[in-house]
Amino acid sequence: YGQALDTELKKVRKTVDYLHQKSPNLICVVNTTGTPYFKRQPLRDVVIWYGLSQGISDGILKPVSGNIHAYSFDDSNTDKFVAEVINEFFANYRDVKLPDGSPAKLALYFPQTDDLESLRPVIEPTLASLKESPSLTLRNTSESSKQELDAFERLNDPAAPHRVILLVNKGTEGWNCPSLFACALARRLKTSNNFVLQAASRCLRQVPGNPHKASIYLSKDNQNTLDRELAETYGTSIAELSQAKSKSRSAIIRLRKIKLPPVVVKQIVRSVVRKPV
Repeated sequence: YGQALDTELKKVRKTVDYLHQKSPNLICVVNTTGTPYFKRQPLRDVVIWYGLSQGISDGILKPVSGNIHAYSFDDSNTDKFVAEVINEFFANYRDVKLPDGSPAKLALYFPQTDDLESLRPVIEPTLASLKESPSLTLRNTSESSKQELDAFERLNDPAAPHRVILLVNKGTEGWNCPSLFACALARRLKTSNNFVLQAASRCLRQVPGNPHKASIYLSKDNQNTLDRELAETYGTSIAELSQAKSKSRSAIIRLRKIKLPPVVVKQIVRSVVRKPV
């Protein structure tokens, strides 16, 4: 629902009201949402709750235990933070792939396009110093070309060449990229409106057969924002996510049909008959 629940009439409510007016057969409405909390209070209509920690435990989300990193930096030394994140990403995920062959990817989020462009001269030399091609980067902003947008839509293709995704107001809620293993917010945000939460959690989508954890990189300020938004939206915390571990196991159960001889039942049947006179 988001934090504007108390001021905005959501489209789902308009749809339900319309159906109720047009049809007498509307008996029950079941709504699913990823945000069952509003200002740290669970919505009173919620009857079933499945949290992020449970998703990690069940293997639906990638674990992040020990991999939520908070850095102390400001606008004057963001370049060092970005270089550190890229170095650490390739140290940990250079050879990591999903079972389908998709290489691990890093998403760098920037508040404005100017922030992205000012730090791009740091990103590409850092890749070069790691003997990685600067062509691994892909930009997606409101100013992106059709070629860049098409490449962004193909990121789930195992043959997609890009591994460092540079984003401005893109790649948040609804972006499904299972090969995303790390997210970093490259600058402190003055206002968030759940942006920190949406950006940081993009790398959690899990796929069967992947044993690797995800990583989240933040500033100290953004860490506090993430903790607050987790509490307000999901009723959880960074500490709880850091402790959650996958407890699911996979196994193959084969049921074989055994050829058994037919069952023969012999039974004595007694009958009473009239004796002839």
